[in-house]
Amino acid sequence: MFAEVRTFNDPQQHAGSILGWQQVYDQLGRGCLSSELRQVCAERFQIFQEVLDKRVVQRGCAPKGRLCIAMSLGGAPVVQGHQVGAHSVVLLRDGEDFVLHAPEGTHFFAANVDTVRFAKLAAYELSSEQLKRLKSVSQVSVDEAVLQRVQQRIHPLFRHLLEQADAVNHASEKILEDVLLNAFLDLFSNASDEVRGRRGNFAVSAYLVKRCQELVVASADVPLSILDLCEQLRVSRRTLQNSFQAVTGMRPVEYLRNLRLNAVRRRLITTRAAALNVSEIAVAMGFFHLSHFAVHYRALFGESPSDTPRAPA
Repeated sequence: MFAEVRTFNDPQQHAGSILGWQQVYDQLGRGCLSSELRQVCAERFQIFQEVLDKRVVQRGCAPKGRLCIAMSLGGAPVVQGHQVGAHSVVLLRDGEDFVLHAPEGTHFFAANVDTVRFAKLAAYELSSEQLKRLKSVSQVSVDEAVLQRVQQRIHPLFRHLLEQADAVNHASEKILEDVLLNAFLDLFSNASDEVRGRRGNFAVSAYLVKRCQELVVASADVPLSILDLCEQLRVSRRTLQNSFQAVTGMRPVEYLRNLRLNAVRRRLITTRAAALNVSEIAVAMGFFHLSHFAVHYRALFGESPSDTPRAPA
């Protein structure tokens, strides 16, 4: 069993340290990031907790063969186009793609279990309606009392594993997995559809933000203007502006520029200075006014591009 507690000041190092997840974290909030990750990974389950002190957008895919849940312990993130409430449980299934907008102060608690074993147990215990919900929705709502009961089961288990991971053998790991599976069954036995009846406008806004992000990433070397995006998505500038404000709390120009700045930072960290200098990387990512680029970079990350650590020679 693997267990660790780590802190980071780089969003991608944080993202890459969560075992089994293929994902990219782009920092959107200004200043030097400070984050914490606590995780425990066993053969058939994982529990982790992350705290982020800056606004970050997370995108990627969940681990294959796992049913994943997450609960917000602080902040009001947006996952798969829906805001996560205090009594919400987010679901990701078997390699599912996701986009998560995490505001400053986000505190997430997540766990996942083996999909096949959980499905066998769920077939005995959950109704056909509950099973259908489990396979289709992005989040469910659970009464506060049920949520607290589940958290009271999982959190002590998590603390124990962090402290005593070296002492866990195969038999005790099986017992701990059963505790987690029981908690999952309790959650879904008492869940209701979280997003039913909500207005569709927010989901449309989240979709537009997601598509803009995909288009910008796909054309990193030729920056798309707001007009380019409006033309490709067939929406007005006002619609795009309102969508970004609703989902990200930022103007689209600033949000999309920050995505490209994160791409520059990742490339700086992973390439040798002798191979590519800062200016070459910035231009390759579409920043042609280098003085403006340096100002925006320092404002976002709290350091100049030349101070960002480079890959060793």
